[in-house]
Amino acid sequence: MSCVVAAFPRADACYWGMKRAGFRRHGARGTMRAIIWAVLAAGLTLAACGPRQAEPISAFEGRLADWSRELLADSPELASQSGVSEDAAGGPYAARLDDRSPTALEARRSAAIRRLAELRALDADTLDDPRDQLTYAVLSAQFANAADGAALEYGTFSPLGGLQPYVLNQMDSAFLTLPSLLDERHTIANAADAENYIARLRAAAVAIDQETERARADAARGVRPPGFIMDATFNALQGVLQTAPINQPYITSLRRKLDDLAAAETDATRRAEIERQNLQFIARAEQIVRDAIIPAHQRAAAFIRADRGNATDNAGVSHLPNGAEFYAAALRIETTTNLAPDEIHRIGRDRVAALNRELDIALRRVGLTEGPVGQRLSQMTADPRYRYAETDEGRAELMADVQRRIARVMQRAPQWFGRLPRAPLEVRRVPAFAEAGSPGAYYSPPSLDGQTPGIYYVNLRDLSEMTRIDLPTQDFHEAAPGHHFQIALAQELTDAPLLTRLISFNAYSEGWGLYAEELADEVGFHEGDPVGRIGYLRWQLWRAARLVVDTGLHAQNWTRQQAIDYLIQTTGDAPGVIATEVDRYIVWPGQACGYELGRREIARLREQARNELGPDFDLRGFHDAVLLHGEVPLSVLDTIVADWIPEQRRLAERERRRR
Repeated sequence: MSCVVAAFPRADACYWGMKRAGFRRHGARGTMRAIIWAVLAAGLTLAACGPRQAEPISAFEGRLADWSRELLADSPELASQSGVSEDAAGGPYAARLDDRSPTALEARRSAAIRRLAELRALDADTLDDPRDQLTYAVLSAQFANAADGAALEYGTFSPLGGLQPYVLNQMDSAFLTLPSLLDERHTIANAADAENYIARLRAAAVAIDQETERARADAARGVRPPGFIMDATFNALQGVLQTAPINQPYITSLRRKLDDLAAAETDATRRAEIERQNLQFIARAEQIVRDAIIPAHQRAAAFIRADRGNATDNAGVSHLPNGAEFYAAALRIETTTNLAPDEIHRIGRDRVAALNRELDIALRRVGLTEGPVGQRLSQMTADPRYRYAETDEGRAELMADVQRRIARVMQRAPQWFGRLPRAPLEVRRVPAFAEAGSPGAYYSPPSLDGQTPGIYYVNLRDLSEMTRIDLPTQDFHEAAPGHHFQIALAQELTDAPLLTRLISFNAYSEGWGLYAEELADEVGFHEGDPVGRIGYLRWQLWRAARLVVDTGLHAQNWTRQQAIDYLIQTTGDAPGVIATEVDRYIVWPGQACGYELGRREIARLREQARNELGPDFDLRGFHDAVLLHGEVPLSVLDTIVADWIPEQRRLAERERRRR
């Protein structure tokens, strides 16, 4: 175990009625502070932390292993994403996909409620190792939030990935996510791996039908997406149906992997045998796509078409059964705070006003002096000087710029971080089959087994959406020093329980990504590039505006058009881009609020540490304190930093005495 326990408009996708039975996160702060202080006072600083001595496994460690095995056995897709062993996952998983049936979802919800009860039945005061106590506290927050979400009876629930109201949507339904999973995470090194791929193809058709069944059941209880979301989802399904089976991503991905397998064989006779076998695999896969997967898409599209007339244009979840409760639970999961929607709305408006003042000055410096800030940003976006050519050469230039910028960050990163990720970072273009439904860019974490690197995907479908204004900040957020540093470093805490490395906290993760943008600006990456700095300020403005729009949609009965109009006036971005963003907030309530609330907390903690430590403040040490504990709720991060401050002061004093 360790010492202590998947952004952007157009870019972040990043990589998803029960009470707390007495547990309240906001009431646990005193306990958390005592636990973390015990860790630090005992000398268990991250820099000195090593593997535990071999010792019998404790009851708590056994419980952690049971929970992680249970979660991984329930989600073969999570096991593939994580690259865990079959033993850790409770058995073989490479031939299976997640069960998306109503029965499985109900079992998942019950299990989440049970895990919270099991955790609460453990007495943290009896845990001898302070690291176990901290793990307990982090899990308390995560399990409590999951149990809150499990109490709601519709939509999509994941015990580790959040809460969404609509099973079939334009963002992350099975028909959209499974091709990417098989392309990115299913390796084929032999015939057995290819057989597993074929088995998963059969399961993909079942998964799509299961989601259609659940969407039909939700519709019967009055839960369906707004009409415009149903239209977008139907269009996405039609895009698949209009693609010939041989060109479906399931087939093109399999063919590429099998070709690589044959090419790796040096013996000509053996290579010919593999190639003959590969043709059989391709033929079987094409038949499954044609006879099972395509019909499953047709059934989903037919359901949406038949139910479309029952839809309204109500954009927020407030009109759904228990809608206010649903949104409150989603906000707690996505922000790890207890902030009310009205308070989040006010924080967003205040931040927008402050950024508008800063942007007014920055825009004047490049000669844009007339009109509201949003209007001037719109003028700048339309300026062809800041666009890449919509050609193969333009795409190559864009990717080269990204590579150079990230290389520069990695070269200078030791100035700001005590520890850098060991996992390599690659930049890749979003696969052509996924461009239409993917965000502008996203980060895919390295697998825990080291088989795949961290990958920064850039979507080149439309270069008008990827200007020289915005691209630098996108790179800082999604890749370095943003998500790659935050996620890869957390995964490299190999002494941490597997369970804590599987858990994600949106506000921490996206808050770090947004803070990384701010850090890049502070250390001079926009020096000599006033246009890039305007892009940085605009994306800060975007995340602040998200607080306003998300709460407006789901708590203040805003219409979709009202949200679009506000963002056009505020950010000056293209209407099409903004409409896509608003639709994202509609199907994923609360998630967009995590960015600014997380950044705000990290920045506040850094300022607190700087003020208290004065000349003893060490930026590298602060970043290590934030990153080398894995993902944690904001309340836990607050305590970690508050207790790092006196420890840092003692270290600085010790260094002065040594000199």
